[in-house]
Amino acid sequence: MRCGRRGSVIACMGEVFGKGGLMDSVKVSVLTSLCIDAEGIVTSRNVGVTFDVSEAETHKANAVENEFETFFVPIDWREDAAKSMLIASMRDFRDIVEAMQYEALR
Repeated sequence: MRCGRRGSVIACMGEVFGKGGLMDSVKVSVLTSLCIDAEGIVTSRNVGVTFDVSEAETHKANAVENEFETFFVPIDWREDAAKSMLIASMRDFRDIVEAMQYEALR
């Protein structure tokens, strides 16, 4: 198991919690805190991220203005992002080619 600096945290978690296989998703908690800005407006600010629900609960219990929100992040989020970027690039390239063809026909 490669759980060091170079190893993927999510893959490591999959090995530990998934009994050798990767999990489908991982639970991530975003820690927030309410703040008052210079104009006196109350805003919510992200202050951290954790995989540990008990750490998120401790953050919430430390102060009234602290809260957290939990999300399930798919393990293959990078693949989905790469596909999205590839599709966007292909569409941009198609637009460029269409513009060049249009200019050539004028």
